[in-house]
Amino acid sequence: MLLLLTAIVEGGLYFLGLALMSSAQIELRSVFSVSWGATATALLLSLPMFATLYLVERSSWEPIVQFRTEIDEKVRPLFSECKLIDFGLIAFFAGVGEELFFRGWMQAVLIERTGVLIGILITSLIFGFLHYLSTAYAVYAFIMGIYLGMIYLVSGNLYIVMAIHALYDFVALAYLFKRKLYR
Repeated sequence: MLLLLTAIVEGGLYFLGLALMSSAQIELRSVFSVSWGATATALLLSLPMFATLYLVERSSWEPIVQFRTEIDEKVRPLFSECKLIDFGLIAFFAGVGEELFFRGWMQAVLIERTGVLIGILITSLIFGFLHYLSTAYAVYAFIMGIYLGMIYLVSGNLYIVMAIHALYDFVALAYLFKRKLYR
């Protein structure tokens, strides 16, 4: 059920993002380029996000401990019936749909209208808010949104942020699943 819901919501974001990009006269082919170099860049730029996940999992700082508790209580149960292949599909749909909508359309339009800093901050704030499962989780998503927004700004390649987002989501979900097995 979660996989179907994800496909509908994230697929909807994909098609909405495409339509809005078209209406804003942003051509997908001008901001999307798949290559070995872009893939290597995405893999390399995923490392700070993995390092953050690693540090969050090992921190004894009380706000981070509370964040982990919120993830365990509010996020993990949503994925309790999922298998590894489901995590891969969910991560793919989220990476493609969300990045097309948030970075491909929203960030581009907001930067044009408000400037780089405000455009990235507003896009990331909305991205974080729409990931609200708890305040800490929304803040985490906001920070990751800034990171992805900056990468998109510098690279100009939507494929890179899609790949980073999808890869991070897959690793994070698979890790949560693995951790569940060993508790």
